[in-house]
Amino acid sequence: MIAFDTNFVVRMIVEDDRKQAGAVQKIVLYAEKNAIQILILSEVLIETVWVLESVYHCTKDEIAQFLETLFSASSFTHPNPDVIRKAIKEYKRGGDFADFVIVEQAKQKQAKLFFSFDKKLQKKYPDYVVSNISMTQAIVKDTKKG
Repeated sequence: MIAFDTNFVVRMIVEDDRKQAGAVQKIVLYAEKNAIQILILSEVLIETVWVLESVYHCTKDEIAQFLETLFSASSFTHPNPDVIRKAIKEYKRGGDFADFVIVEQAKQKQAKLFFSFDKKLQKKYPDYVVSNISMTQAIVKDTKKG
């Protein structure tokens, strides 16, 4: 297995630097021919989406399509593919990709609650994302039981 950093993933998509894009393409082809998996971590995907949105001004649809294509290719893998698939689906509906990945990873790790001051995130996950600090005592007691 090998892993790609954000700059490799971005070069693969936008091909704005021919030399770097060509190098990435050669590595991908080599990996495909030799059945080598290419690991793409959550942090890399989060950075990639941010770069595509803020630097390259790609639309959500374009980014979601790329992410879906990336994870339908057999050469690419992720430690939590279910989290990423769910995050892509939610991202397409609107909202922030990073938030969805982070919350879904917390859920997967069985966190009872997710504390955040992000009002949009609280609205999206009203029974899971909270900011009420007075809930701390009840939560601490509950988590000690489980």
